Amino acid sequence: MAEAKLLCVGIDVSSRSLDVGCCDGRGAPIGRVQSFPNDAVGAAALCEAVVASARAMGRGTQVMAAVESTGEYHRVAAKALRAETRRAIQVHVLNPREVKWFRKLELKDTKTDRVDAELIARFLAKIRPQPRAPMPEGFEALQDATRTRRRCVEERTSLKNRLHRLLRTHFPGYREALGAKFSVRTLVALAACPSPQDVLRRGVARLGEVRNSDGKRIGAAFAQKLIALAKAAPTRQLPVMARLSLQDAAVRILQLNRFLQGMDAAVAQELERLFPDTVLASVPGLGPVSVASILAEVADIHRFPHKETFVGYCGLYPIAWESGDTKLRFRMTRKGNRMLKMTLLVASAAARQYNPAIRHFYARLRARGKSKKAAGGAIARKMAEIVWAVLTSNQPWSEEIALRGIARGEEMAQQPKGERRLTGDAAGQAPTESGPPLKAASRSRAPQRDSTMCAGRSKSHSQLIRHARGAPTP
Repeated sequence: MAEAKLLCVGIDVSSRSLDVGCCDGRGAPIGRVQSFPNDAVGAAALCEAVVASARAMGRGTQVMAAVESTGEYHRVAAKALRAETRRAIQVHVLNPREVKWFRKLELKDTKTDRVDAELIARFLAKIRPQPRAPMPEGFEALQDATRTRRRCVEERTSLKNRLHRLLRTHFPGYREALGAKFSVRTLVALAACPSPQDVLRRGVARLGEVRNSDGKRIGAAFAQKLIALAKAAPTRQLPVMARLSLQDAAVRILQLNRFLQGMDAAVAQELERLFPDTVLASVPGLGPVSVASILAEVADIHRFPHKETFVGYCGLYPIAWESGDTKLRFRMTRKGNRMLKMTLLVASAAARQYNPAIRHFYARLRARGKSKKAAGGAIARKMAEIVWAVLTSNQPWSEEIALRGIARGEEMAQQPKGERRLTGDAAGQAPTESGPPLKAASRSRAPQRDSTMCAGRSKSHSQLIRHARGAPTP
């Protein structure tokens, strides 16, 4: 791309205006910063200004434009630039953190809309981000839906933690009587009777007639358990604030449960429309919501040339943590795509149940002394590698490849430790033993693809190994 024939357009977006700055391929400013209203009319005027600037630079000028991701505000301008037919415009939606660190790199402390527009234009000239493949219509709506769902799940978790804290104080012993998880009956009863005095006032008969949204009664047997808890409560008449907090938590959790049920059905339907027959659905442990969340965050998988790059984008890699006399330990980084990281961490729990390869890998880590948290993070990384392999190859999950991989892993595990030497990269230093070192995965590199991909659910691990080796299954 010739330096003098590149037009870089930086657009600083706010709710009311679009501030536009331009520079050439060397970062030299072109013209003055212009401002347009952030609506359809302003987006059309923006396209006119960009096309006019490209014509002024002469034939063969290539145009790159970038906006920061700012909720809904950047979408009108980005859509108008992508739809422009008079000039081919390469449109980028940037992470605001990238521009923030680029400002620090340039040692700039002034921040205004006009300065930011010029800064984004220089970012394009210096960094030259790679273009992304165009996404189908409705992709951004799917992304919004999956992110909204994740925020609602996190809000529900926070409310459940608050409700647990309140019940431990005012209804001691509730876990043994009602269960550790909040059932619909528990939530409905607490919403109707948030204090021990309210429960006792209702009595068994009236409390048992309380109905949930489906019209089902909570029942006399459940009402008797709740009354027994109320009688054993340390304080029967709760303070107003505690009573309102307990009632609000129960009501809000019920509302979020209903919302998430409807959202899951809508996300699955939209996934089928946008990505029909996606190969990612063949991976055991990934349901429709998890698949939709991954595809919505990944967008174009080909922008990740290696699986390590994708793992880094997910933020599922360990970092060393050591200071002074503190013992060296490893913990997961806080970087990465937060939505994608949480999706894979949650999906790894289901994969342990339905994916034999993941289940065996988790059991092997636990047998080596890894904690549940460390082993859970490791299998989430393994799931990220599987996602990258499946999407990159565009091939569904292969049980045959998985069986061969499990068998080979078992054979390697049975070899003497002296025969499984680490490479210099794996051991952190050059190998000292004579002879060419055997290839082994380091801490930062995961096993090969065929050692992780498996879809069998009904056979035990030993049966899978016998099948892979050609031995008859008893």
